Amino acid sequence: NPVDVARGVKGAMEKIKKHLPEEMSIEVASDKTVFIEKSISEVFKTILEATLLVVAVVFLFLRSARASLIPLVTIPVSLIGALFLMYILHFSINMFTLMAMVLAIGLVVDDAIIVLENSYRHIEAGVKPVEAAFKGIREISFAVVAMTLTLIAVYTPVALAQGMTGKLMTEFSITLAGAVFISGFAALTLSPMMCARMLAPHKHGDD
Repeated sequence: NPVDVARGVKGAMEKIKKHLPEEMSIEVASDKTVFIEKSISEVFKTILEATLLVVAVVFLFLRSARASLIPLVTIPVSLIGALFLMYILHFSINMFTLMAMVLAIGLVVDDAIIVLENSYRHIEAGVKPVEAAFKGIREISFAVVAMTLTLIAVYTPVALAQGMTGKLMTEFSITLAGAVFISGFAALTLSPMMCARMLAPHKHGDD
């Protein structure tokens, strides 16, 4: 792990500096791990931004704080699932896989929001939450599957690239496609369950 190696080297340098003559100094000439650490920070920044935007948009249109929480669950579920897929396939955390994570954050909430909106529409029409969740997912399950498979079909062929660059792009495409697949599965299973348990008809002046 280059980040661990760099931190170990910097720690050793601090110890060496204490024993150097006064006229001598030692400095880091090149540290490529700076870009890796910035990429990791960008992932967390993007997760925070996506979380705030999803909450704001869902709350703006559905006027329900509880409804705003349902799509958010898809983000950690999809990213953790993608990390597990990377672990199974022996992929490393590098610039390409981190970029795939950043892109995935904007894609994984789509299906869950569609399921949420359709279920909420039935609840507003007077249908009980559990029945609304079943009815809502039956109406749009084919569309959710089609959207998920379309995104997977777009990114997966990138894995066929050859050479060293192809190896890195393989990790990028498989990680991104895996996150999208898991998000689609969560939208068909977890999201309807949460809609059935957490949603309630909107009343003026209430949550």
